Amino acid sequence: MYDAEVFPILVRLMSSFGAALPAVVIWKKTRNGAWILMALSAIFFFIDALYSTLVLIGLVSYNLPFLGDVPVLQLILAGVPYLLMSGGFVFFLISRRRY
Repeated sequence: MYDAEVFPILVRLMSSFGAALPAVVIWKKTRNGAWILMALSAIFFFIDALYSTLVLIGLVSYNLPFLGDVPVLQLILAGVPYLLMSGGFVFFLISRRRY
């Protein structure tokens, strides 16, 4: 691994960790569904960054479950944070709806 590859990995890990740590605190202190979904999104971003780093280092791989030629684990880890975030936005809009 070259030094040029290390810096984006470290930035991704540190920024996702910086988002996941307060997300755990928010999750503990709130009962609002929108905030819980946003906190879960930040946690899944960190899990994705951590797993991608482990794959790059060579400790784990995405080779476990495949659906055709698509690695299912990579698809889930890449898509779930965005789905949770969009769900949080939708939940917020529905809960703030005024008639």
